[in-house]
Parts: sequence; structure tokens; C-alpha cells
Amino acid sequence: MVRKKKGKESKDVVMAPVKEGKVKKTINKSKRRKAPKPQPAVAESRKQRRKRIAASVGGTGETAEQLRGRQVVEWKEMKAKVAQLKKEKQKLPRRGSKEQKQDLAQKIRQLQEDMQVRHLAELKAAGLEGTGPQDDDMDL
Repeated sequence: MVRKKKGKESKDVVMAPVKEGKVKKTINKSKRRKAPKPQPAVAESRKQRRKRIAASVGGTGETAEQLRGRQVVEWKEMKAKVAQLKKEKQKLPRRGSKEQKQDLAQKIRQLQEDMQVRHLAELKAAGLEGTGPQDDDMDL
């Protein structure tokens, strides 16, 4: 048991009085709904994008080994970037981020498809289309 000495004041902290009133919301849904949404840019169709990528490929004067070696390096870099984007997608919150997740999924698909189309166009331009085992290794 603790005894208190007579004549000494306690050293308790005095609390400030509680304010009466409402707590201010940090998210105002009505203002968010009224805010102008950014207009999406007109997306290029998949067919148009493939044609543009295939047309931009020109003969680089590389040997078959150099071309394939460069493509292997580019493919590995693309796979690393896809893995990074997938991790970013995984870190997004479960609710309220559907559009962001869809955008990331679309970026991933475009990266893979663009790389595949460009590599096949380069092989065609070099006259090496369909030769060698690498065409089978380009799994998405």
C-alpha cells in the first residue's frame, strides 16, 4: 500500500476540455464526384500499333548471332520490367484501385506484345524468320 503524505500536492496532468462539434472529414465524396475527370487519350488500336512497330524496324546490318543476342538481352530486360510492374500491381490496395490495376495489366500486355512483334519484324527484315529455337522460347 502506498501512503500519501499530507500537505503535498499531487503532480497529475490537467487535461484540456473536450471540444464539442463535428470532426472534419478528410475525404469529401461530393467534391470528388464533381471534380472533372481527365479525358483519356485516344488509344491506338492493337492492329495499328503492330503495323507502326513493324514499319519502324529497319535493317541494322547485324549478323544473325548479334541480332539474336541483342534480342535475348532485350527480352530479359522486358521480363524484369514486367516483374516490377506486377509487384507494383500487387502493392495496390484491394479496393478502389481497379482502374490502376487494369492500366498496369494493359501496360504489361503491351510491353510483351510490342517486343514480340518488333523482334519478329527484325527477324523478317534480316531474312531469319522462323529459324532456330528462339521463336519457341518467346513465351508470354
